[in-house]
Amino acid sequence: MKNTEDILGHEYQLTQLNSDPICSSSGCNQYKFPKKDLGYELDYPVPNLGQDRDIKANFNSLKKAEGIVKHHWEFGTDASKEKWKNPAKETMYNFAPDIDRDVKDTQSNLANTENALGHTYHLMQLESDPICSSAGCTQYKHPKKDLGYELDYPVPNLGQDRDIKTNFNSLKIAEKINKHHWDFHFADPPPANPAKKTMYNFAPTIDSDIIDTQNNLKNTENTLGHEYHLTQLDSDPICSSSGCW
Repeated sequence: MKNTEDILGHEYQLTQLNSDPICSSSGCNQYKFPKKDLGYELDYPVPNLGQDRDIKANFNSLKKAEGIVKHHWEFGTDASKEKWKNPAKETMYNFAPDIDRDVKDTQSNLANTENALGHTYHLMQLESDPICSSAGCTQYKHPKKDLGYELDYPVPNLGQDRDIKTNFNSLKIAEKINKHHWDFHFADPPPANPAKKTMYNFAPTIDSDIIDTQNNLKNTENTLGHEYHLTQLDSDPICSSSGCW
């Protein structure tokens, strides 16, 4: 729609022409709950008895402490906020911000085209990366420094560890005691674990068409200043005509 508006030089104003089917002509009263007496009073007056004496004592203690150390503390003022502000809060740590909707539309169109043609396009970079010069990416290289110790030195093979030998010997003794040989290399492997076939992703990625629909609905609501409350008009196909039993 945006591309069409740019081509035609005309902005389309979408509007809702029919009443929202979620409510009848009498209003949205199908979800009202019956009123029930709470058994206690609401919105009753609360007397103002003034400042608590512990608060007064704290303020008095603060004044005495300032007099002892000969320093006045400033809390909550613009000067104190500027002095004690945390610079880390001004840093954007979101390394995966939401991409522009035009980029989302492009990605969605590319995915739809690939699905329609049965072909995956492998996009590649045709021009040189401007972060590097013709000499290569040398601007981030650090000077080599002697580590002070050797790397990739040979390690002698002293044979099997004695603890491993002891474990194998203990296994043989246990097999003789129980008159049973444990075969850890199954000739007939046990049945597959059914849990591996279970999809534990309870928030799978939704279809690109659904993403486009959600974006279009959100943009329309922002343009019109109106929030649409979608409702289900047909019966849920998960249930039969006899009910959801």
